[in-house]
Amino acid sequence: MTNFERVRPRSARAVSNVTPISVDAEGKRALFSSASETASPGVGSALVECSRCEERTVMGLGKALRASLPSLHLGFRLGHGDNVRTVSFFRHDYPTYMRCPACGRPSWVRLTFQI
Repeated sequence: MTNFERVRPRSARAVSNVTPISVDAEGKRALFSSASETASPGVGSALVECSRCEERTVMGLGKALRASLPSLHLGFRLGHGDNVRTVSFFRHDYPTYMRCPACGRPSWVRLTFQI
């Protein structure tokens, strides 16, 4: 039998030094991507473009529907990529008044459902 006296025993203090804040959730993707690449919507999602903070937020359809209530919808957009159609009652660049998911303030946004 070998003697493991040279190996230090584990202590609870060494494990507690790792906090969720120090763990990088994004990893290398955050280093090698730009903000425009991360805000690219996929099929079955919603894109929210804020007129106040000019941020683009991609959300799932369920989360976008929960975030858009209560709000004032004078129109919305359907489509994907360059093939987007506007369904609107009035001609307005940002036809939905809701709380922006990026800045958290009520503002006029452009809501696009990606189908």
